[in-house]
Amino acid sequence: MLDILLFGYLITCVSGQGGADVVLPCSLVEEGSGMGEMGGGALFSRTPATLVLRDLAVTPDLSPDTLTPFKPPDVPDPNDIILEAEVTSPEIPEAGQLLHADCNDQHVNCEISQYHPREAKEGTTERAYFIVSLQIEGGGLSLTLVLQTKSVNMDQSDHPTLIQSKLALPLSQSGTLLTEVVFVVFSGLQSQSAPLQGDALLDCGFRQQAGPPGKQVALEWRLQHRGHGRKVLEMKAGQPELESGPEVHVEREGSSVDAEQLIGTGNASLTLTRLKVSDQGTYICTVSAGLYQAQQVVQLHVIQPPHVFLSEDKLILRDKLKLSCHCKNYYPLDVQIEWLSLSQTDSEPIVISDHSDPYSPGHSPHPQPDCRGSSSRFLLDGPGFFGGNHSVLLPSDEIRLLRCGISSLCTL
Repeated sequence: MLDILLFGYLITCVSGQGGADVVLPCSLVEEGSGMGEMGGGALFSRTPATLVLRDLAVTPDLSPDTLTPFKPPDVPDPNDIILEAEVTSPEIPEAGQLLHADCNDQHVNCEISQYHPREAKEGTTERAYFIVSLQIEGGGLSLTLVLQTKSVNMDQSDHPTLIQSKLALPLSQSGTLLTEVVFVVFSGLQSQSAPLQGDALLDCGFRQQAGPPGKQVALEWRLQHRGHGRKVLEMKAGQPELESGPEVHVEREGSSVDAEQLIGTGNASLTLTRLKVSDQGTYICTVSAGLYQAQQVVQLHVIQPPHVFLSEDKLILRDKLKLSCHCKNYYPLDVQIEWLSLSQTDSEPIVISDHSDPYSPGHSPHPQPDCRGSSSRFLLDGPGFFGGNHSVLLPSDEIRLLRCGISSLCTL
């Protein structure tokens, strides 16, 4: 799967039908020939292109009076790649995020490739197909669209129909390639976090042109992590020959998809229960319906915020206090523990580092008089939990304000 980040502008316009048009800069990606760097395989060429999503439903908070209609080029150029995609049936879910992306200073990454429907031999169909990947930066809406070209009325005048120079497809009189959305696979959340031993719901769904989701749907969820992949769940639902109900193969115990929602509303979301460390990674949702197949990718991060508590021990023989800051039951191993010291003469807190010694090189005896820190980290019994502690020694008669500081990605 290509991972192309294209940053650019996004324009929201109002269409003649009262819906909104969204204009996106994209990249047409084609597989080339030859060897890549260091003999790494085929090259991919990228050609600038423009995608116009027509007739998106306008949300109530977006006034059509503030929008301007999409205006095609005054002089059509057969070298330009401008795809007009009619979005009426199926509608794009959560299209409001696209409409508001520009106002929210969010970039929309767009990639277009030519597409061949499943079980359709090349050259046997009169229509051409494209697959479009749209991702809103910041982990929001992600869409995979299958576009089908629409017929173009051949100009009967003395001016011949324009043909797009690279794609060899007929253009409209305004110089655009007319298409319509026929299949959509989407996810409203590209990345999410869930606690160890908790549950997670990975969002994925689909829409197709012929009214409600079709009667024959195949779904596969796979997990990729650190170069290894495995199937999580596979389902075939709505097949006429499956009189006993959907055919489900569960590879990961505790994973499930609601077959009725898959067929009825296009909800292909995956539920995972009792999460383990091995469940984190990249999940790929692949939906196949009729001639079309498309994917979405969802990242799952498994975390566990730390449990923190303090303890105090008086060392009689050494006339010192040992204060310990304990941090237990956390994951991943990104927790940092430190003591901050503030005496009556200090203006700002001082970090008590590991093995602080007033007489060692690089340490001044004044800021940390006879104050030593030590730390340890260990793996607790259980499903991947980590634990650790950080202790500090100081004279028992010294007045000093100490604070144990914990920083962790999963506590943000």
